[in-house]
Amino acid sequence: LIFLGDYIDKHVHTQAIITLLYQLDAHHNCIFIKGNHDYVWERYLNYRELSRHDFLINFGGIAALSQLCKNPAELLRHNRIGQIKSLLKSYLKLIPRLVDYVIIDEFIGLHAGITANQLMQKPLKFTESNYFLRPWQMNLTKKYLNKYRLVAGHTCLDTKPSIKPGYINLDLGAGYQGFLGALCIEDQQVIRSDGTKYNLVSKRSSAASK
Repeated sequence: LIFLGDYIDKHVHTQAIITLLYQLDAHHNCIFIKGNHDYVWERYLNYRELSRHDFLINFGGIAALSQLCKNPAELLRHNRIGQIKSLLKSYLKLIPRLVDYVIIDEFIGLHAGITANQLMQKPLKFTESNYFLRPWQMNLTKKYLNKYRLVAGHTCLDTKPSIKPGYINLDLGAGYQGFLGALCIEDQQVIRSDGTKYNLVSKRSSAASK
């Protein structure tokens, strides 16, 4: 199981989500990719980059702490790092396991994307912008190293997956009353949490190739 990042923020069920991830990890081989929210929390709490609190206040940090304490906004505004780290102890144990990307078969899984200038970069050197890139800032027709198709989340484009020659978007709006999306590599399908399946190659294209 490969998870594409942003494990907390924008919802209140922080502890339940982290507990579920640990439960899945106990029974499956799990890989956890680092999302932009995870990147910001890490820089804020572990590196004490206090200016990061503006992002957390504006983009879900208050919600993430709301079931863990009575005054999440005050903790963030006043940079109560020690208290916040205590509240997010189980989440912070996950942080060292987070990776920037993973390559499996003909896919490269990451949170957001890579720039056009990085498409032939080997090894891929991540910068902060890689956690925040939007699809319209990338070349979606080209594969990484002309071989690996990007599989990403980060930006909800639709409740149906966006499937391009060089890019597959799995963010189907789960954080906004939409759906979870998953790529089954073996079946070459994107599966939505309501059971709807989307083939990576259309039946017409598959028939033509035969």
